Parts: sequence; C-alpha cells; structure tokens
Amino acid sequence: MLKPLAIASLLAVTAQAWADTDAQRIAALDYAALDTLTALGQGERIAGVPRSSLPEYLSSYASDDYADVGSLKAPEYKVLDELAPDSIVISGRLGGEKDQLEEIAPTWQNGSAEGNDYWSQLEANTHALAEEYGVDDQAGPALDTLHADIAEAVATIEGSPEVLVVLHNDGKLVYRQDPVINDLMSLSSPTLPDDVETQTRGERSFTTLTPAQISAMAPDLVWVVDRSAAIGQPPLNIETLHSELGDLHVVKGSPRLWYLASGGLKSTLLQVNEVVSALQQ
Repeated sequence: MLKPLAIASLLAVTAQAWADTDAQRIAALDYAALDTLTALGQGERIAGVPRSSLPEYLSSYASDDYADVGSLKAPEYKVLDELAPDSIVISGRLGGEKDQLEEIAPTWQNGSAEGNDYWSQLEANTHALAEEYGVDDQAGPALDTLHADIAEAVATIEGSPEVLVVLHNDGKLVYRQDPVINDLMSLSSPTLPDDVETQTRGERSFTTLTPAQISAMAPDLVWVVDRSAAIGQPPLNIETLHSELGDLHVVKGSPRLWYLASGGLKSTLLQVNEVVSALQQ
C-alpha cells in the first residue's frame, strides 16, 4: 500500500503530466483569440478552427491540418466530439453554448474589445487569455510592441481628418462609432445631419444613413465595414456607392478582418494600418 506521502507525490506527477498534455490541443471558435494565441507563439496548440470564414490573414489555418469546427455562432458538436480538444475558446457570440461546450472540454470565453476604452480592454483580454494558457510572460512585451507600432502608424496621419464609419448590412448603410478608428486612433466622426433618425429594435439602436446624408456630412474618409460580405451574403457594390457619393473618398476595409476578427493583437494593427493607408491615398 502506498504511504500518504507517496500518494501525494504520485498525484503531483499525474497533475503535472495532465497540465503538460491537456492544454495542448485547442479548438478556437473565436478569431480574435486565435489571432492572439498565434501572436503569442501558441499556433502549434491549435487543433480546430471555423475554417469557412477565416480572415485572409489567418489563412494558414485553412488547411486540412485543422478540424473545421463549425462557425463563430454555430459549433459542429459532432466534429468537436471526434476532435476531443483539451480546451475550447469562444467569444460572446457563443456565450449561450458555453455549458454545452463544457461537456466536451473546458471552455474559455474571450472578452471583447469595444466601446470607449479599446486599449484597456485589449490589454485585459490579452493578459487573461495568455494567463489561461500559461504564456502571460509574453503578453506584456507583445502589447508594448503593438502599442509602439500603433503610435508610429497614427503619427503619420496629417492634420485632423474626419472619418465616417458605416456598416453595410443587406443594402443598408448604418452609422457606426468604431472602437479602433474613433477610440484607439482618436479620429473624429463628422456631425450627423438634423434629418437623421435613429431606430430602436429591442435593446439595439440603428442609425441608417442615405448617400445624400453621407454627402452632406462631407467626411474626409468614408470607411465601410461590410458585414454582409463578411458573413457570406451579397457584398456592398462599392462602385455604385462611389458614384452616389461623388468626390468623397470611400474605402471598404477587409470585411472579415473588421467584422469577425477585431480585438486580436495582429488584427488591431492590421486595422490601424488599413485606415492609415486609406488616409494617405
């Protein structure tokens, strides 16, 4: 019979072996978390991703080396069962599925980065995710580098341009205060015309803009986040919008980057650089 001390030692070794192997295979059902884990050098631990809607900059995960575990809002439970990951990462989009996913593997919900304090939220989310997977010592240096890169990019913007951000959804253009553009980059949005109306549906409010109203606002840049294109629906016809807005400078961001992957270490810098590039055109 093993003595108590021997039992304790055996349990400690078993626990360590479990820790060494059990967190190695991750099913990442959130692109921001996938982005951040990759940036922190944890790409080899990824076993499954939603492959059908991967942003271009994460296309290395599109191969058959990674299980296709569904979508950002609808997990493929059969695939996840067969994959048997050691852990699952989700966003708030799958918050309602967390208990069911927990039956397959421990499930971590990554925070979002939005609103009026983007950087603080990005820092907190990065440290929390890195700590969960044992690499928090890498989070600080990565964030410091990102902060410096963002500051360098924003410093190249001349003057104080006004940027109007609109979300394209099923043919409609909806006014948007964007956390990267308006908060992180501190770029102002033009004043809305008096005839603009805000509609409320449930707990959400929408301010739809017409091309005439956008023209009246006369922003230095109209930045389009194409939700429809990001989720596989008919995209905005950017040429038609150009013709409707005349001389206004209109640029569409990379749809999946902007709508599906915001809040990652790499995606944040890519978004900043896209806007800076557009303002320099």
